[in-house]
Amino acid sequence: MVIEATMLEGPEFPLLGTPERCSYEERENGGTQIQGSAASAISGYKEIEKLGNGGNSGARRRFSGKGPAPPPKRQQSFGRDIGHAAAETYLITHLAFKLLGYLGVGYRWITRLLALGCYAMLLLPGFLQVAYYYYFSSQVQRSVVYGDQPRNRLDLYLPTNADGRKPVVIFVTGGAWIIGYKAWGSLLGKQLAERDIVVACLDYRNFPQGTIGDMIKDVSQGIAFVCNNIAAAGGDPNR
Repeated sequence: MVIEATMLEGPEFPLLGTPERCSYEERENGGTQIQGSAASAISGYKEIEKLGNGGNSGARRRFSGKGPAPPPKRQQSFGRDIGHAAAETYLITHLAFKLLGYLGVGYRWITRLLALGCYAMLLLPGFLQVAYYYYFSSQVQRSVVYGDQPRNRLDLYLPTNADGRKPVVIFVTGGAWIIGYKAWGSLLGKQLAERDIVVACLDYRNFPQGTIGDMIKDVSQGIAFVCNNIAAAGGDPNR
């Protein structure tokens, strides 16, 4: 049986563009053989038919015009981030307390540490007032040089009343020979300066910058400097 290719034209067979002849021979086993360009056309049609049966739903979804799902709102995302951060903070705090318990640090020591922190927070306003006075008051002369070493400096706290000669106090701060600093005497200098007393707070070399002999040498040199020059600042070297 011979079939003209024009019989395979139309919307059902879009791959056949030109009329061609294709012959079908019936075999003894009942099979059918397709020859010519019509064979490739029919195989292409079968592929399209498969796509039509199984792939139309995906194609319809892709071209339906609905588009992807809208992203979550910013407020919802921010709320989720806050909740996630709070959960992680709680977890870390809980694990930290457990670790301290395993290490032998009991809740009594933890509560004492928290109490110490609260105490430091209560003292903070007073420290801020003293720090402001130390750095911004015109009655404080900071880092007056009295020697040739890097730490040979002193601070002078002068009374607001400049009438007459004032008694003088020389203050040498402690600090286990390693953390001593002249600014530690700022509160003492402020209180004594308000009572018409000139205060000189000495700084000196600490370990490992110097040995105990170097510290004694710096302090002696600072005291001598104050005694020889305090009159220029309104102090009485004899008092």
